[in-house]
Amino acid sequence: MFRTYQTLSPEAKGQIERMAEIWREHLGEALTGVYLHGSLAQECFVEGTSDVDVLIVTDRRIPREERLSIAQSVIAIDKKPSPLEMSAIYANDLKPWVYPPPCQFHYSDFWTERYQQMICGEMKENFLIDTDFEDPDVASYIHLINQCGICIDGKPIEDVFPTVPETDFWCGISNDIDDYDFNASHPRYFASNILILARILSYKIEKRILSKHESALWAKGYLPERFKVIIESAVRTWYYREPFAEIPTEDLNDFRQVLIHEIKREG
Repeated sequence: MFRTYQTLSPEAKGQIERMAEIWREHLGEALTGVYLHGSLAQECFVEGTSDVDVLIVTDRRIPREERLSIAQSVIAIDKKPSPLEMSAIYANDLKPWVYPPPCQFHYSDFWTERYQQMICGEMKENFLIDTDFEDPDVASYIHLINQCGICIDGKPIEDVFPTVPETDFWCGISNDIDDYDFNASHPRYFASNILILARILSYKIEKRILSKHESALWAKGYLPERFKVIIESAVRTWYYREPFAEIPTEDLNDFRQVLIHEIKREG
């Protein structure tokens, strides 16, 4: 089921190559590099289901109209076959390191409709294109790239990225845990939230970033037995697109409270 970057189908690898080509076409020599993180870097990628997670580093700022043009090109290849999620940062913003780091471009399918509205002029203003914005998630992307990332194009990882301080990384992954919802309208969203909270807790204990799948296996051995069915259902929903099991709301809320309590617990 799981793919690595080396074992991707020609269609999936072609999508990634086209994505990198889009950035080369727009940035030219100002493209520092294109780097994979997420499930592809952790060798647990499911084609057509898992996001292709990408961090782009540039040698210049990206102006507003160019952000829109890049987004338009990215939308054309999104979900063909896999969902794309990417952020772009300016190399000069990495050294010296600041937290939260500034981001100058972000795309995922959550923002597709809004980008389309901006491209056709229906939406005039949006922080995604109007200015650089603080993004704590970039700290976790860089931390994972330093751990196991893949350079698709450009300078080697060790020549580009600083070491992210542990306090900044932990803040980046844990500061909004109370917002994770197990009652989202789309089952894959709360299945993802379940697995992400398990991954945050696994990092607290193991001090290593695990994939969603790895963190689910870890959580089944760490958490009380009564939560196993919830974890297993989240895995099936996320990776196999199966319907989420019919679990009482109070059991889901109990599971959520236990995860958040364990993450916040001192020691």
